[in-house]
Amino acid sequence: MMTIKKYDVGIIGSGPAGLAAAQDLKKAGKSVVVIEKYLWGGTCPNYGCDPKKLLLAAVEAKESVTFLADKGVKGHNAIDWSALMAHKTQFTSKVSESTLASLATNEIDHAFGQAQFVNHNTVKIGATDTTIKATDWVIAVGQRPAKLTIPGADLAIDSEAFLSLATMPKAIAIIGGGYIAFEFAAIAAGAGAEVHLIVHNQRPLKQFNEELVKRLVNALEKRGVIIHYNMQVSAISQDNHDFVVHSNQNSGIKVGKVISAVGRLSNADTLALNHAGVMYEHSGVRVNQYLRTTNPHIYAVGDVANSGVAKLTPVGAYEGRYVAKVIVNAQQSPINYPAIPVVVYGTPKLAQVGVTLEQAENQPNLTSHSLDMTNWFSYYRMGEPVVHAKIILDDAGVIVGATVIGTHADELINYLTSAINQKANYQDVTNHIYAYPTIASDLPYFF
Repeated sequence: MMTIKKYDVGIIGSGPAGLAAAQDLKKAGKSVVVIEKYLWGGTCPNYGCDPKKLLLAAVEAKESVTFLADKGVKGHNAIDWSALMAHKTQFTSKVSESTLASLATNEIDHAFGQAQFVNHNTVKIGATDTTIKATDWVIAVGQRPAKLTIPGADLAIDSEAFLSLATMPKAIAIIGGGYIAFEFAAIAAGAGAEVHLIVHNQRPLKQFNEELVKRLVNALEKRGVIIHYNMQVSAISQDNHDFVVHSNQNSGIKVGKVISAVGRLSNADTLALNHAGVMYEHSGVRVNQYLRTTNPHIYAVGDVANSGVAKLTPVGAYEGRYVAKVIVNAQQSPINYPAIPVVVYGTPKLAQVGVTLEQAENQPNLTSHSLDMTNWFSYYRMGEPVVHAKIILDDAGVIVGATVIGTHADELINYLTSAINQKANYQDVTNHIYAYPTIASDLPYFF
């Protein structure tokens, strides 16, 4: 017998974007259901940014000791991968349970299974007899790893599998030249693996300033990462317990694991959106400036939305909260994004926010400044070998863009993001008193 449940709002996807919308809608008095087909909590806390940073924390601790090896610190430090993985798993194993507990505490209903639309306002849940009808829907199903399309592609593992490796192989190959590839290369190299990073062109991380990307590349190479440029992978084969990556450049690179990091694809194609009149492209669900889809009662937020901004966890949550306001008629204006910082969590980190150097070149009212901060006290005391920033100011002396490389680039970029959003100039920054000496207390020097 078919069971039909009715709600004011149905949300498909339980990641940060969907949960942000659900919580705000419930507070506004709406009846809400959240539908999830995999792990409650979504990609970020289960097999994305959170576990990645847990693993990176050990690498950073090891690096900090290395930086000070001839500056007062003695002793050898190494990573115990199995203990580190257990530490990571202790966190991730509780995510789904805590997410469900939070939904229950907030009296938000939930359903488990693959959601697919059967008409403009109704979805069916998996192979069950349950259908859910809602006045409004929020799609927040995120993305999945793209797959290689070469012989032997199934021999490679994806990002989720890498973040759950029971043991770190002596040698690995990572195929890709984006954020994930560089981040995994840093983690694996820090854990002691011989890392082959295979880039299909000559210019990885194209979104970032080329000079600072080269500094990151040089830093990784000094840590033992072998970067292969312009390499077209043609096949992956197995040789006993090892794997061989075949390409246009050599007969094969033999490693213990091959990681595919060739981008991510929208999960929009899993929802039978054609039944609901919702259009989507390769890059995600088509949305307007209110994050409405081509069905005015269905919205898309987070990584699945083709919103034209960076696909990041805090962006998804921001969009989820915005859509909740639109649905309850508390927001009449189009979505307006603040400056959005993006970070490559490598060793060192590479971060960027606001106007890029390439964009600034065509705007005569903007000037750029290059700062080598290696000898600034904040970094000298920690022995950091690579700390550099490129700052863009407008003719009023306000920071409008920044790119930073360094171990603490993720912290510094947040301070610079606040300065950009507040349109702060030198006087505005010096009106604050920061704890000294800290990274924040360096802010006046960027003007």
